[in-house]
Amino acid sequence: MNSSTPQGIRLEFIAPGLVDGQPTESWLRLERAIARGFHEASADAEGRKILAELDVQDGLQSIVAFDRTATAPSLHATDPVGTYSYFAGTLNVGGPEPVDVHEITSVTVSPTHRRRGILRSMITTHLDRAAAEGIPVAVLTASEATIYGRFGFGVAAERCRFELAAGQGAQFRAPAAGTVQAVDPAAMAEQVEQLYRAHHLATLGSVSHSAFDLGRATGRWESYNNLKPPENLRGALHYDADGTLDGFLTYTFEGWKQDPATMSIGTLCTANDAARRELLAYLCDHDLIERVTGRAPVDDVLPTALNNARDYKLTDRGDHLWVRILDVPAALGARRYLHDTRVVLRVGDELGYAAGTWALETADGGMTVRRANSAEAEASLDARDLATLYLGTRSATHLAGAGLLAEHRTGALGELDRLFTGPRTPYCQADF
Repeated sequence: MNSSTPQGIRLEFIAPGLVDGQPTESWLRLERAIARGFHEASADAEGRKILAELDVQDGLQSIVAFDRTATAPSLHATDPVGTYSYFAGTLNVGGPEPVDVHEITSVTVSPTHRRRGILRSMITTHLDRAAAEGIPVAVLTASEATIYGRFGFGVAAERCRFELAAGQGAQFRAPAAGTVQAVDPAAMAEQVEQLYRAHHLATLGSVSHSAFDLGRATGRWESYNNLKPPENLRGALHYDADGTLDGFLTYTFEGWKQDPATMSIGTLCTANDAARRELLAYLCDHDLIERVTGRAPVDDVLPTALNNARDYKLTDRGDHLWVRILDVPAALGARRYLHDTRVVLRVGDELGYAAGTWALETADGGMTVRRANSAEAEASLDARDLATLYLGTRSATHLAGAGLLAEHRTGALGELDRLFTGPRTPYCQADF
């Protein structure tokens, strides 16, 4: 066990609860602490009820840290000094089925209680429990990039923002094959659920969506900060040449005071790249619109697909999905591989979950992972860097160049490159 509780701190596990349709007092304390941790106002009564219902639907579990020594008038005489939540989900790792994961969210520590080991206590308490339950991987999206590496999390997917010139429409080299229908977002809940599943199964690095995502895509609320329907949200569905549904889009017009006139994508979710291209073309065909903005994968096909690649500009790129491997054989055995090989990899892990020397052997696309002697190691790296190698986010050669992977046998680096690098870069659309 890695977890230990700092002196004077008490950890409690709580589940979301509603009594006679209203949130429980323990959940209300959690909600207030999370709002303070992210510098936001606590939701109003109706908003709190919505959030509690969503937590129930997702099966959210939370760890809250209380200061046993705090007294009034301190807020922490009643409210937590730390929060940490997680819920069950799945991650597409490129195998025949998505892998079970715990999705971590709402991690906060009060500024009055920093550097006391509270975060370490909460996160290791959870990871110990997840590992004991047989969960092979934990995932999170981080608001700060320097926190989670020391707990063995590594960047597994990046995400970009883009602008697409729309004044002359989107000039794609390939002709459109499908059709687009304009649809009120509130009328496409069934299609949104279907397409979230299809996108998840088709997209390396995808994490399953939450109950909140469904409501946002269908216009029930705008954001966690505004649990009211957004103004002027519009929607569209895409069907391929055979009439099969394969994509949806929500978007808003940014207003005439915005220069240039801009359509902003809320959610663009497709099962293939053709649907992505054609939904973007639909947005660019709106009269008077000069620009479209949205989120994109690192290896977005759009600039390659355009007659003029300069019509597409990246405006931001950064880490998004972080992965923590808890069970090396289960995690690595769940994905598929393009080359048959055998390599012995030593993994360092301060918390112990992934630590060891592992013989990785692939055949017919599958991998078996067995313990090996440390002296047999042909390459070595830390658990956080194994997470980055796992889905091919960075190559072994890239990690070695950064001083994060050591080659102990000539040729092992190239074998690891061939082993883990895939045809697409991981992309995670979900926020949690």
